[in-house]
Amino acid sequence: MYVIGIDIGTTNVKLCLFQLPNFELVEVYRFSTPTKWNDKESEFEMDKIWEGVKEGLYVLSKKIKNPKEIKTISIASAAQTIVLLDEHNQILEPTITWYDPRSKSEAELVNNIVGREEIYKITGIVSHSNHSLTKLLWIRDHFPDQYLKFKKWTCLSGFIAFKLSGIYATDVSLASRTLLLDMSTRKWSKHLIEDFELEVQTFPTIVESGTAISFLKDSLAIEVGLSPNTTISIAGHDHMAGSIVTNLDVDKELLNSTGTTEGLLLLKKESFLNSDFQQNAISNGLYVKDNLFSLYGSMPTAGYSINWFTRNFLSSLDELTQMSDGLYKEYQKNSKEFIENLLVFIPHLRGSGPPHRDSHSKGILYGIQDQTEKRDILYSIFAGLCFELRNLKDAYIDLTDQDIKSIKVIGPATLNPLWLQLKSDILNCEVLSYKTEEAVSKGGAMLAALKQNFIDQIHVNSFDRYLPSQENFKLYDEYFNRMYTPLSKIKREFELYKSTEI
Repeated sequence: MYVIGIDIGTTNVKLCLFQLPNFELVEVYRFSTPTKWNDKESEFEMDKIWEGVKEGLYVLSKKIKNPKEIKTISIASAAQTIVLLDEHNQILEPTITWYDPRSKSEAELVNNIVGREEIYKITGIVSHSNHSLTKLLWIRDHFPDQYLKFKKWTCLSGFIAFKLSGIYATDVSLASRTLLLDMSTRKWSKHLIEDFELEVQTFPTIVESGTAISFLKDSLAIEVGLSPNTTISIAGHDHMAGSIVTNLDVDKELLNSTGTTEGLLLLKKESFLNSDFQQNAISNGLYVKDNLFSLYGSMPTAGYSINWFTRNFLSSLDELTQMSDGLYKEYQKNSKEFIENLLVFIPHLRGSGPPHRDSHSKGILYGIQDQTEKRDILYSIFAGLCFELRNLKDAYIDLTDQDIKSIKVIGPATLNPLWLQLKSDILNCEVLSYKTEEAVSKGGAMLAALKQNFIDQIHVNSFDRYLPSQENFKLYDEYFNRMYTPLSKIKREFELYKSTEI
């Protein structure tokens, strides 16, 4: 048997064909996520994404002798972005990207109407321009004609699931990222629907992650070369789906999901809807299995910071790899010298994440001298990303009074030993690197296979282990308290002063 996992990502869309029972990757079809830009505003081109997905399914169907052996298609995606459709199921633009900041005013409107503490008690997340409700309100304010035409909305993976099956749905993990879900009932909030005069019939059905919502449409099955008995499921929020490959344990382990953004995921048996978590902007959510809850925080510009450095300072990705490998070898021999000469890089290229979330926050690179080289800047970028993660990890520990034993890493960081060792040294934690090809697609495929009884347990994935050097941790800890934290605080105060002045 085979399964297909789809990952609708911020930067790339990937369709992966896996063979059961070991989930061997047979083939990958990928393309850049079609996105159009107008200055800082960005929109996903959903028609092009759908055409790319159809082409990918057709290609994958030709990779095996009998396409009837492909049993299910499971779709994961970036969260928050929603797609609006009219009565003829045509897309109504704009489909605003999740990271587009244009709905900041609407985010503040939500706070003014509902109240900051009340919106958190209901949804488990703070109101922010990233979230689906604020995008919907922005479209109502700025594209009233389009808004009046729309009859249904759904999330990115839900849109692809609808095109494949004809069913409007979203899974619990993505629903909990919309700012419209009542965490206590696991249903759409009647309170918020009434407050913002929304129509409940336009909302997608909430389904369990990975379960079959329907079969592939007959006409589409013929077009892409698959069986109409192929089931369709929504694996959910990409970071959550990716965690499946790590067998993440409750309470004791963190998932560090790396990509364009970088997230820290902690699984809990209950939600935390009090003001302490709200003030630290920690997002509660519904997890994709076992009726668990998630605590989640993300950095908007993790992989993006590295891409920014590559684009502006290097000639190619190969040069980045060579420079990183060289730094790692030298770091192993003389880490103390590296730490003593470390520049301060605060990676707020697209704002900051929890526990000091601010979409207006700017980045800093401090300490440059005439002898500073590109490699010094790259090392400081990796270290700065790790210090931001420490802020978030420390907040989890303080708020939950729960120690963290291990950090499990998926995504591009698993290919970079320097970055992994820095995570271990700076966060003073065992780091387990799951060098899994296409972790999100694979996790989504594994989840669907489990929920639909194609397998009876999750396959154990291999990992590489990185252990912290206590000597290095002490040096980084001193640096964090003496340099990174004070400069971060001064920067926040300055940005607050500038925003007040304006």
